[in-house]
Amino acid sequence: MSPEGSARHRAGALVDAKQYRLARVEIGRALAEDPDDGAAFHVLALLEGREHRFDEALAALDRAAALGVAPTSTLPTRMNTLYRARRFPEAVATAEELLRHDPQQLQAHIMLAQMLGGEGRADYHRARWHAEQAVALAPESDHAHYALGQVLSSTHGRRGARAALPHLQQAVQLRPDDPANLNALGVVDLALGRSRPALRSFADALALDPSLEPAAFNVPLAMWGLLRRAGLVVTLLFLASGIVGVAISPQRRPPSPGAGWPVHVLAVLVALAVVGLVVTWLVRAVPPSVRPAATRAWRRDPVLLPLVASSALQVLGAVVMLAVPLPDGVQVPPSILLGLVVRYTATVVSRRRAMRYGRDRQAERAEVWRPGPVRS
Repeated sequence: MSPEGSARHRAGALVDAKQYRLARVEIGRALAEDPDDGAAFHVLALLEGREHRFDEALAALDRAAALGVAPTSTLPTRMNTLYRARRFPEAVATAEELLRHDPQQLQAHIMLAQMLGGEGRADYHRARWHAEQAVALAPESDHAHYALGQVLSSTHGRRGARAALPHLQQAVQLRPDDPANLNALGVVDLALGRSRPALRSFADALALDPSLEPAAFNVPLAMWGLLRRAGLVVTLLFLASGIVGVAISPQRRPPSPGAGWPVHVLAVLVALAVVGLVVTWLVRAVPPSVRPAATRAWRRDPVLLPLVASSALQVLGAVVMLAVPLPDGVQVPPSILLGLVVRYTATVVSRRRAMRYGRDRQAERAEVWRPGPVRS
């Protein structure tokens, strides 16, 4: 093996080992020995991309291609570099060029499925075709199943989510240590109203990668589903408390002293016991690893806070209706009216905030598709 070839191979091994400083020394040595070593420029492009120096990586790829390195070698690296640089239109064009050279290039099909189906430029039919091609080419690839699951879940609402579910479950089964697979499975579970499995998936994803921002945001969304169910129970308890409050209060016509303080106290204790069961269910539904984040979200998250506050007010109203023995339960009708108005308002505000976030995220993804300056 020639000295420059040896240095180039050592540089490639060091890049794979994430020892980038040493890799730069070795690739510099290889290029000093042979400035026209196209393969060395390809290794340099890999190194620059790993260090997020995308323009330098693309320049090195241009040089490698000019020196005769095969397109089937340089184009996958160019596609990945452009994708990581968030230059998606160029990445799509590169992937399509790569498929013209190699129609069975798995990574190009996967990348096109993800970019066309999920990066703000929805082209569902093309994206699905590429994802299905990827699964057909490599049914053992978790990335292929992940891509198809993402495309299927990107449209058609719950029907799309149901179609995506087995592919994302397969992706997790093939590679359970990939947090992106777990997060995607959780998102589909959320779309199907399965908040508890979704929370478990998000917790597992964050255990693998605590910095995974999408999973961290999805935890409150999963809790939103739990809180809505808990809020329904609290609202039913609130209404039942109104009925019981009237029944045990003193009556004017015909005159009746009411049920007496012991019954009022017992009714309040029963109501508080139901609330305790609801809170216990909520706590147990949240995996221990994300309970600190869940507690912060209950107190501060703008999507959850209206639901938490309205539930607390309804519990307080239930206690007042049961504990205060006013004649004919005159406190009950205004309390029920206030509680229902607050619950309705909180639900509308919470839903609108969640929908606004979704629209903002979609706009952010669409923004990166606007044409930029053309590289010379």
